[in-house]
Amino acid sequence: MKKRGKVLRDTSAGPGLLMVEGQQYSFSLEGVWRSEVAPKPGMVVEVELDTGGRIMAISAVAESQLAKEQAEVALAAAKQKGAALASTMVARFGMPALVGAGLLIVGWFFLSTVSINTPLGSLDFTFWQILGFLNAKNAFEMLGQGGRSGPSAGFYGFLALVSIVGPFVHHFWKDRRAMLGGLLPLLFMAGVALAIRSSINNALGPAGTSANMREYAEQAREEAMKMISIGFGAYLSLLASIYFAGVAAKQFLVAKATDNPEQQSRKLAA
Repeated sequence: MKKRGKVLRDTSAGPGLLMVEGQQYSFSLEGVWRSEVAPKPGMVVEVELDTGGRIMAISAVAESQLAKEQAEVALAAAKQKGAALASTMVARFGMPALVGAGLLIVGWFFLSTVSINTPLGSLDFTFWQILGFLNAKNAFEMLGQGGRSGPSAGFYGFLALVSIVGPFVHHFWKDRRAMLGGLLPLLFMAGVALAIRSSINNALGPAGTSANMREYAEQAREEAMKMISIGFGAYLSLLASIYFAGVAAKQFLVAKATDNPEQQSRKLAA
């Protein structure tokens, strides 16, 4: 049978010494050492023992093999801790809410929300990138240029993170108004859509005083809107936001209906 051990003493000044599962074994190189490298203290080895406990063969374990085994142990421990954390989160928040938050994050951070069709091709932007453009002064111009400067989302990014956390606030704040936090993702997306439209209108300039100028500005706005198409990320995150808004409204109305009879009974008792 094969077991793992460690070299305590090499064979440079006599028999070597191994430690295998708390037992010490003396060994010599002749007849049992199977590796090309000489043994040295601290080396991890694989020891083959016969039924009587005598050493039949000793082989050094490669560093790459040890690193692989340590990585596998660390991965198994991480999986175990991750599974425990996931089960705790599911028990506290519920699987539908966690799935909805995951879809919202994917839709906002990874999938295309808006595409701008230009003569040179289509430019795709995530919701998070759009927040960066809105946070900049010249949002529409930067979108048209492809957003090469990569502006920071700034305050809009902070509002986005608050909106993601919003549906879970009522788990920590035991006030029925906290249930309305589920409305935040939908309200935030609506606000961003209005901000984008306003940015486009501002970028194209005021309509002017003459009829010709107003007509020209209106045509320019229509052409700009035709260049913009909605991506899958927008629909996915909108679906998740509608789900959170529906659940929040239902929970708030149920809590309100439950509280009203209690308040009326207290008034009658008083």
